[in-house]
Amino acid sequence: MTKQPLLWWSMFRSILLLTLISSLSLFGATTVADMFADSVQSFENRAHARGDVVIVYKDYYIEAKEAIYDKKSSTIELKGDVSVTKGVSYTILGDYAIFDLKNEKFYSKPFFFIDLSDGLWISSCESEGQRGFFELNKALVSSCDPSDPDWKLEFTFGDFNEKRKWINLYNVRLYAGSIPILYTPYLGFSTSKQRRSGLLIPKFSISNKDGFVYIQPIYLAIDPQWDLQIDPQIRTMRGNGLYATFRFVDSPYSEGYFRAGFFKEKSSYVQEQNLNVARHKGYEIFYKREKLFSDKKSGEDGLYLDFKYLSDIDYLNLQQSTLEKSYKSLVTSRFNYYYNLSEHYFGLYAKYFIDTKKLNNEDTLQILPKMQYHRYTSSFMFLENLIYSIDYKYSNFHRNVGITAQQHEINVPVGLYFSLLGDYLGFGVSENFYISYVDYSNTPSWTENATIIRNYHKFSIFSDLIKGYDSFLHTLHLNGSLIVPSYEKDRGEIVDFVTVNSETKRLELSLKEYFYDYDGKELLYHRMIQPIFYDREYKYGDLENEIGIKLLPGVNFVTDLFHSHEYSSLSSITSSLRYADSLSALSISHFYKNGFEGKSDSNFLTFYFQRNLSKKYKLFGRIDYDINNAYTRKWESGWFFSKKCWKYRVSYKEEIIPILTSAGSSSIKNRALMFKIELVPLGGIEYAFRQRDEITINE
Repeated sequence: MTKQPLLWWSMFRSILLLTLISSLSLFGATTVADMFADSVQSFENRAHARGDVVIVYKDYYIEAKEAIYDKKSSTIELKGDVSVTKGVSYTILGDYAIFDLKNEKFYSKPFFFIDLSDGLWISSCESEGQRGFFELNKALVSSCDPSDPDWKLEFTFGDFNEKRKWINLYNVRLYAGSIPILYTPYLGFSTSKQRRSGLLIPKFSISNKDGFVYIQPIYLAIDPQWDLQIDPQIRTMRGNGLYATFRFVDSPYSEGYFRAGFFKEKSSYVQEQNLNVARHKGYEIFYKREKLFSDKKSGEDGLYLDFKYLSDIDYLNLQQSTLEKSYKSLVTSRFNYYYNLSEHYFGLYAKYFIDTKKLNNEDTLQILPKMQYHRYTSSFMFLENLIYSIDYKYSNFHRNVGITAQQHEINVPVGLYFSLLGDYLGFGVSENFYISYVDYSNTPSWTENATIIRNYHKFSIFSDLIKGYDSFLHTLHLNGSLIVPSYEKDRGEIVDFVTVNSETKRLELSLKEYFYDYDGKELLYHRMIQPIFYDREYKYGDLENEIGIKLLPGVNFVTDLFHSHEYSSLSSITSSLRYADSLSALSISHFYKNGFEGKSDSNFLTFYFQRNLSKKYKLFGRIDYDINNAYTRKWESGWFFSKKCWKYRVSYKEEIIPILTSAGSSSIKNRALMFKIELVPLGGIEYAFRQRDEITINE
């Protein structure tokens, strides 16, 4: 009984709306807007609609309490709870508005604009716009809760271009809550996440050696497939420099960049630091791509190129504003290409080294190039249990000064495998043939080329078992392999940079077992390997024992232990205990390595934690402790806050790096206080206050 009046009202409303649409069509066939309302009155060139007015025009959806449509001027006057939504782009709210349909002009008083993609809103006393361009006066901008925003920008006047997704503000004041914290005469930013040309966030730091460091990235995004970033920099106590990075994509499967730069030191700094190089320069080429020549039918291939050429290591160090330096003196460039088929693999590789400790690299050994062909394991046509594979490698060791070599290697294992006792036991025997030929050149004296021919037998017995229990599944793999060298013939000389395949007579015993629940989740794994050598003074190699176990939901423990039978002691052990849930993450890791025979041991402990105090607040920290030397190598702690409209991160870090000098043992201590804030979608800024001191450990 209660539903019947509603049904009659719904039918009456539908008839009324259809009648209204028909009445609007009387204004002419050029009408492009549809209007719906509870009641309507029509005049010669006007229509007055009242009560829940809805207007559909192109991709605009308009709502109001009252609307007056003027056919002659093609304008709609809107009153009361006005809402204008354009597609999925934005919504405008106000109490009074005029919309010129023909010229797409819009006036609203007051004016409240909200971007539907990222939640950015603009509130102004009034605004006038045309075709997506709005002029703003005495307005606010934020992306936080409009009723009480955490941050807001107040400005005197400005404009917003909806098509370009760009906003210009003048006489801007940034407020944190109700507290003013920053003023700027102008601020312009994009409301879109698409790439856009302009100035990126600058980088600052302060150093007792470099002085004040200022790097201002300039970003150019002209084409969707490439962009250019220029990074001029000033170091007040050192000099000036410029770096440029050109990034590009040339296919859906690739990416790359080209970077070049230079830095000129001040003459006073060169003399003070006694530098060999006053100008640091270099360039880099990086490119990686899949499916360079291949497709799914013909196979898979991939290319990786990472090339660096530099005058010295400071070319890399000076790219950053931080005081953290690269302590690796050997810079490596790589080239890798592979073509993979179902049965064949082809590879082409190269490595180019620059030793920055040397004045030149004439005697630095390069690998230019290295080639490989591999025939995957296959069976012979007449006997499926008889399998083989082929592996061929060519290496060219090159340098301008010093001995060079070209090495050819071929490795061919041929094996016979079959099962016994109803598949409970397997047995395999294989012959492994290895040949290497080394051709030397650029030798100071006569050096005989090397020819290495070797063969070894391998006998294996193994068993794969599986058994199900009430709540878990257990799999067990047992294996014993005996490797016996058979034939060896070495002729010529083998220099220190040439490696050849060398096998010793040994027995390898291994056990691998896994426990799973019936959902397929791993509960525990265990792996043991014990090699036994026959041609060594002490025949038992290190026993490896690795265990990984899920103790409780979210709690995992892994340990990998090597035990030396010869010294009756641990060789090394790596262990980690990790816990993670929706609020917390905790890990404790330990690494120990025994030096043996007077060498120093390594013994480190690492602790990391993260605690989500709420959806907004997160606390984190890390400690790296040297147990043997009883000092903290590095520690860091910080605070992270995140909301939809803004986030910040504050952290402090200390790091001690031991060094050896002519005066004795000392160390470098780095301290850093870092602060990063991001206002969504404006972007953010990061500040780092750093200090480096050299401290003495031992006199």
